[in-house]
Amino acid sequence: MPIFIAVPTYDRVDTFKKKTYTKIIQKYKLEKYTTLFIQSEEDAIKYKELAPELKQVRSPKGYLKTLNFISKYYPKNAKVVKMDDDLTKIKKLQGSRLIDVNDAYALFNKTFGIMTNVGANIGGFYPIPNAGFMKDRKPITTDLRFIVGSLYCFINKNIKLTIDGKSDYELTIEYFKRDGKVVRLNHYSMRYDYSDNTEKSGRDTQRFINKYNKYISKVSTHNNGTTSFLLKKSVDE
Repeated sequence: MPIFIAVPTYDRVDTFKKKTYTKIIQKYKLEKYTTLFIQSEEDAIKYKELAPELKQVRSPKGYLKTLNFISKYYPKNAKVVKMDDDLTKIKKLQGSRLIDVNDAYALFNKTFGIMTNVGANIGGFYPIPNAGFMKDRKPITTDLRFIVGSLYCFINKNIKLTIDGKSDYELTIEYFKRDGKVVRLNHYSMRYDYSDNTEKSGRDTQRFINKYNKYISKVSTHNNGTTSFLLKKSVDE
């Protein structure tokens, strides 16, 4: 089965051009696998002018609605890589330093292979590209660990998300609830825009805690007002 790459993007053609398009899609020759999920006619024109070789699909307005649309758009059990429009690097730990991945498609294939072998339907990478942190982690884990939403692989099970500002945490937990495991390749990571929608994130923090409290071991509030969670690695269902 082929691998599909889904890129949701809205009114960010310049960001997409400078980042994911040139530094990931073109660098790794992923054009034929990639579909842009576009939310307006104006964007359709702008992105087509930039990247006429990329397939476009019109999705509903809003990031969360687009994520749910993507899960409906692809067939059940399809292998999908979701990437945001602001990726700049995919990195691999080599010794005590990070180097660029040579072949992104091979990495995605590797991730899906591990997922299939262990019976998981979501897989991702270490959320912070820091060699010092990464070298102390097991190369591959299958317990409950956060799968950051900027770049991840999933075998589509049509899971519906409900919490916009914490959609990647919600997705991680929902797949864990389904499978009892998530795959994370801790010796791979990526660079992306770490800025967050503080208002949206803050508004959805309490909703997330209320819904998923038993999966959370720690809540951290950062200087910019955003929050992150440390998930319990093992949870009795």
